[in-house]
Amino acid sequence: MKPTIREARPEDRPALIRLMGVLNEFETTIEDNRADASAAESHLDWVSGEIAAQGGVTLVAESGGHVVGFLSFAIEEDPGTFVRPEHRRHAMIWDISVDEAARGQGIGRALLDAAEAQAKAAGIGEIRLYVLEGNARARRIYAEAGYRDYERLMAKRL
Repeated sequence: MKPTIREARPEDRPALIRLMGVLNEFETTIEDNRADASAAESHLDWVSGEIAAQGGVTLVAESGGHVVGFLSFAIEEDPGTFVRPEHRRHAMIWDISVDEAARGQGIGRALLDAAEAQAKAAGIGEIRLYVLEGNARARRIYAEAGYRDYERLMAKRL
């Protein structure tokens, strides 16, 4: 069944908290510095505030009357002059999560397509995202959707 993609509404909050928890729990299996599902509500509140302040949006995927995925993106601008002015403003995907039972059905891709369409309609010429290096499945999905490596953030634990 093809999901319906729409902007999140206040009544979606419980589903968004649950899906943020799913994302948090998954990321704890990749990076030991990630918070578990207990941080889902506070992280969702912070992300929602930042997204709203930066002119972004949270989209949800609905299937069978249930929210089965979400994606949040903001409109950001590169500081300084190291990027040409016409390329500084971009959309940045902050979080994306799909229910485990709904994975493999194209829901993540539908969310990406909808975010890209909204960004393009807003006059944005580029969309970016961060992905954990150890998240091979997400990296493959993003590559298949046309995303490429742009920068590499490296870290060293001290």
